[in-house]
Amino acid sequence: MIRGTRFLFLSIASMAALLLGAPGRDDKPAFQAGKAADYANQTSEQVMVGAKAFDNADLVADAFGKKTDLLKYGVLPVLVVVENKRDKSIDLRGMEVSLVASDGRHVEAIGADEISYLAKNGHRRPKGPGEGIPLPLPSRKNPLAAPEIAGRAFAAGMLPPGDSVSGFFYFEAMAEVGDSLYISGMRDARSRKEIMYFEFPLKKDAGK
Repeated sequence: MIRGTRFLFLSIASMAALLLGAPGRDDKPAFQAGKAADYANQTSEQVMVGAKAFDNADLVADAFGKKTDLLKYGVLPVLVVVENKRDKSIDLRGMEVSLVASDGRHVEAIGADEISYLAKNGHRRPKGPGEGIPLPLPSRKNPLAAPEIAGRAFAAGMLPPGDSVSGFFYFEAMAEVGDSLYISGMRDARSRKEIMYFEFPLKKDAGK
């Protein structure tokens, strides 16, 4: 009976390991950003920046899940990849990113923590103490409260030599033909000298 009991315990443990470890048939691999060169890109002072607008439902679903329809609520996610090919670290804490339309209109990125409020009444939460009427906290059923939105947002600080970092910036905008990305605020971590700004079209084949 002791041997039989031991065999039973081993069988249960083995089965549990198989169930937990084996991915389901419908499971998809976790989203992973590509290299900067895989997207529309620009290089300046040995720093390469690549970017891609996730401007259709399939791209958004791959990155954030099928239930997180950012485009439906007027939020355009743009993936940004920064590669440091210098021999010094880069400070990205002051990095600013804007979406620029072909006619010169600029839209600044919004914080990931503001997006969930757009599903409530189409407005972001008011900034500063006592500004506007307090909005209720987003509920679990909020379609824009998915953890992937904040978890995949661009949140880099220092970028070491030879390293790369990626993440999403979010814009209250619809994708338009001729959109460009404008990035400034990167600095050499030691000298504090600002690296030249980046501005390039979001379509990789633009101009070809």
